[in-house]
Amino acid sequence: MKPGNDEPSPQKFRRLRRTQKALGQSVRQMEKTTIRHAKKFVSSRLDRLSAIRRSVFGWITLIVVLAGVSAVQWYSFRQAYTVDIPTSGGTYSEGVLGPLETLNPILARSNAEKSVAKLLFSSLYRYDETGNIKGDLAKSIEVNEDQTVYTVSMHKGATWSDGAPLTANDVVFTVNLLKNPETRSPISGWGAFKVEAKDANTVVFTLPGAYAPFVHSLTFPILPQHSLAGIKPSELRDQSFSQSPVTSGPFALRLVQTITSDGGKRVAHLVANPKYIHGTPKLDRFQIYAYPSREDIERALRTHEITATPELDYESLPEATKRIYQSESYSINDGVYALFNTRSQVLEDRVVREALSISIDREKLRNQLSRPSESLDGPILSNLAEGLPDGPKFDVARARSLLDEAGWKQADGVRKKDGQDLVIKMVALKSAEFSQVTQVLAEAWRENLDAKIDVQIVDPLDPSQSVIQTVLQPRSYDVLIYELVIGGDPDVYAYWHSSQASPEGLNFSNYSNTIADDALSGGRSRVDSQYRDDRYKAFARRWLADVPALGLYQPKINYISSRSAKALNKDTDLVFLESRYINVIYWSVETTSVYKTP
Repeated sequence: MKPGNDEPSPQKFRRLRRTQKALGQSVRQMEKTTIRHAKKFVSSRLDRLSAIRRSVFGWITLIVVLAGVSAVQWYSFRQAYTVDIPTSGGTYSEGVLGPLETLNPILARSNAEKSVAKLLFSSLYRYDETGNIKGDLAKSIEVNEDQTVYTVSMHKGATWSDGAPLTANDVVFTVNLLKNPETRSPISGWGAFKVEAKDANTVVFTLPGAYAPFVHSLTFPILPQHSLAGIKPSELRDQSFSQSPVTSGPFALRLVQTITSDGGKRVAHLVANPKYIHGTPKLDRFQIYAYPSREDIERALRTHEITATPELDYESLPEATKRIYQSESYSINDGVYALFNTRSQVLEDRVVREALSISIDREKLRNQLSRPSESLDGPILSNLAEGLPDGPKFDVARARSLLDEAGWKQADGVRKKDGQDLVIKMVALKSAEFSQVTQVLAEAWRENLDAKIDVQIVDPLDPSQSVIQTVLQPRSYDVLIYELVIGGDPDVYAYWHSSQASPEGLNFSNYSNTIADDALSGGRSRVDSQYRDDRYKAFARRWLADVPALGLYQPKINYISSRSAKALNKDTDLVFLESRYINVIYWSVETTSVYKTP
């Protein structure tokens, strides 16, 4: 070790201790300085930030409160001074029962086909919201003194969707098609009437005799002569017109879409017709969805595929669906009857028919049905004639007594006469509603009258069953549960006059009575309303005494629609299901706010 470069060890360690001490003092001094600066520049500012935060929170709270107050004031103002009204635009979609096989309106049979026909085609007359007849293309009508010549003046300016004028010649052309049996139209009864075009806007109908309900016959849809001239009536269904028609109604056809491979589900896409004689509809588009079953329609509601339907019972829908849709009930001018075959071995006895009639509690029956309904006392609806008599009263004791008097005695739990059991064959067309009706009637007649009831449900849509040929025409039943379409006039000649008690007629009870026949003929022979009411009252009294049927109920429909949709008015009276379109040009699915008028 060189001298001068190294110190003795004790001195070296003393210097090192002094250095460590000084270093410790420096670190402590730096720590104090850091803490002092932290307090000065950080802590104090944090305090101020906390104060600022409280201030900001206060301002935010105040702004939120003011915004809430403003929203309440705006809402109150809006409620007080504005109103939501329907506005133009949008698409309305209805779900109805198919099939949708033809768009030719005079060939329409299903609800889907009738609905599309009503939206696409015009008529001379239609029914208004009160159920009364009013002009559609007809502007006025004149009737001669004998009530055998009807001269109809038509509105000028009506056109077809291709721009061609709609004239009296189109009316004449359509009536001649309806008169021709080769057309096979369900619109019948025109064979005895003559029709001619007096000029382009005047058509004259000549009747073989006075016929009071004639104006109601003028609700048939009118076809375009220029599109169908030269086509054989028997070939109408197969023509392209049946899938792509020229139209004149509130809507025109855009296309028909087939959704399922079997054709069971189809959609008719319609667009507003700006040339419609009564004005352009508010809606831009209308869609008719044709479904094969009510289950399919209910599914379409749940998935929001459709806006509305007249085919379902609202109360039976799931609660989740009912929260989205609203419903109103509307009576239609039909009647559901238990029709008694007055020529059957058992029911040819009027006493037995009366016993069957008064042993049914009709009010209880209506309450058990899922479908809404109104009471039905006789062959004519109470809204079509004045002063009609009341229906039969429920009286089981009297019903049993009547059967005893007629020789049908109770033995071993069954009524018998001359060794023969009281067996009644009851037939109903296939539907959930009619199945329920037959069940109620069968149980009542078994329990109240000790009768044996043989129930048969037939499907008119099943070609293999041939319901018309095997059931209706031969009257192969004792009791038939059936819905009669009555319409907008009290004339029920087709259902109860003895001349219609034939295989081709609609008198399914085979009812025959000269007093009833005279009253029915008289009721259609004069236009005078008081005279007609008197004739129909006389007929109803005779009908109730003879008991050819039991009136069960007048059906209603539930029109189920989206809560945002505006369609039928609540007080609308429907004559037919398709009459719901009477004010379709005002239907809407969209709204806008406007200031209320002072």
